[in-house]
Amino acid sequence: MKRLKRNQEGPFCSFCPPKTTRATHRQNGFAGYFCCVDHKEELKVIEEEVNRKEERLTEADYQTWMRL
Repeated sequence: MKRLKRNQEGPFCSFCPPKTTRATHRQNGFAGYFCCVDHKEELKVIEEEVNRKEERLTEADYQTWMRL
């Protein structure tokens, strides 16, 4: 999770009702989700889930990277 800079006009929070609260944080990597201060925990849960999915090696990953 990364904090948006002051000069960035934050998009709206992905967890609040539409167009009610400006976001202060964004998801790591390609920003799919934005959150306000109240919803930081929900964004942390999503990031942990994404990290858990990405740490698993597929058969193609194993054959490509584990043989090096």
